[in-house]
Parts: sequence; structure tokens; C-alpha cells
Amino acid sequence: MSERVTLTPRAPLARPVVAECIAGDRFAALSEAEIAALVLWDGRTAIALGDAFTVRGDHSPNVVIEGDAAHLDGVGTAMREGEIAIAGSVGRGAGARMSGGAIRIAGGAGSDAGIAMSGGLLEIGGSAGDRVGGALPGASKGMTGGEIIVRGAAGREAGARMRRGTLWCASAGEGAGTAMIAGNLIVAGALADGAGAGNKRGSIVALGAIRIAATYAYACTYRPPHVRLMLRSLRARHALPISDAQVHGLYRRYSGDLADIGKGEILEWQPTS
Repeated sequence: MSERVTLTPRAPLARPVVAECIAGDRFAALSEAEIAALVLWDGRTAIALGDAFTVRGDHSPNVVIEGDAAHLDGVGTAMREGEIAIAGSVGRGAGARMSGGAIRIAGGAGSDAGIAMSGGLLEIGGSAGDRVGGALPGASKGMTGGEIIVRGAAGREAGARMRRGTLWCASAGEGAGTAMIAGNLIVAGALADGAGAGNKRGSIVALGAIRIAATYAYACTYRPPHVRLMLRSLRARHALPISDAQVHGLYRRYSGDLADIGKGEILEWQPTS
């Protein structure tokens, strides 16, 4: 058994390739030759993993992808345990349906990262595309557990239809928290318009600029204990840029979306001068 399995690209990928076979729990049961024989998909064409990557190591749940993987889609799909570390960026659907383990991406991630995720940790060092932590096409629920950390900007509909779990991002595009059922969406910077549309019971914590929709009603200004605990925990575990003023500060609470059942909330941090 090796300490890790390392995948090194033989040459840069010219176009997107589906790589759902790359997951820590799958590699843990396989020899180096068996890992190399796993199948990637270039459209309808099957490619052996070993033809695209040099494989070093075996029988380990810890996977390292060297170089940039921006054209590698579906990495860590349905992963249950283990760890994947990606030195550069990655394509679409990283960590889709994952239920455990950790995926750490040094660069950015394409659309649909962490969709239908139910557990584990997905950490994105750069920006993420649309629907991070969202739902599979036609599904009623998005993310149902675990944590997603996006150190850069998230695209449109971050956390859409989120059911449980925590999603942090530096900023978010239009429609963040659309149709949230529950869970926590924390945005350090600006939120684009449409945040929390159709929110049922979810909590959106806005540490930066936000335009509150007309379907939300001001409730009160207070220091929410659950936000203090959550922000302290996130800062300690992930070294996020959360200030003491944000941890202990006042928040304006808005109830909504009143066009739906109206039991969700937006908590807008109130910086002091």
C-alpha cells in the first residue's frame, strides 16, 4: 500500500474529459495497474486513465493530481472517503454527490461543483462556476450536508435548493440561495441581485453588500448566537478571513421569502464606524 496515488498528466488535455472514476475510496482497493485501466470518457470515446496520466502508487485513498486539470470533469463524483488534492484548477462537477472525504483544489472549479453533495469537505482555492452546492437537473434538493469553501467568487445560483450543510464563498452571483430549503450560505463580499428568492427555511449570512428583496421583511437587529459559533468554527478550521467584528457584531435580520412560506432569513452584518 502506498502513502498516496499520484496522477501526472502525460500532456495537457485539449478538451473536457469525464473522470468520475477518480475518487479516493475507489483507488484504495486497486493496484497501480488497475487504476491505470480505469476509464475516462472523451464524448463517447473511452480512454484508459493510464493513457492520459502517469500513475504512481496503489491501494491508497489519498490522491494527488499534479498540474492543471481544468478539462477534467466529475472528479470525486460520489466519493465516500479519502482525499483528493488538485494542484491547479479542475473542470465541471467536482465532488458531485460526494458523501465523505475531502477534495482540496488549489485553483478554481467549473460549474456544478458539489451538486447534490451530502457530506465531506470541498475546498476551492479560486473561484467556482455556477450552481456550486446546487441540485442535479430536475432534482428538488441540492446540497444536503457537508461543507463547501470557495475562497474566490461563486457564480450564479450558489446553494440553490440547498437542504443542509454550509457553503462559504468570497462573493456570489445572481440568485444565490434560490429556493433554499435549509442550510447555511455565508458570503464574505457582495451578493448579486436575487439572493434568497424562494427561500423556505435557509439562512443567508451577508458579510458584504446585499440588496434585500422586497419579499423580505425586517424583523430585528441583534447578535445571533448561532452565527457567532459558526463563524468562529469556520475561521478556526479553514483560516478564513473573518474578523472579530463580524463574529461578535450586530446583524439585521430579514424574514422571507414571504412569497413562499417565509421562514427563511437573511442576516446582514452591520459594520461599526
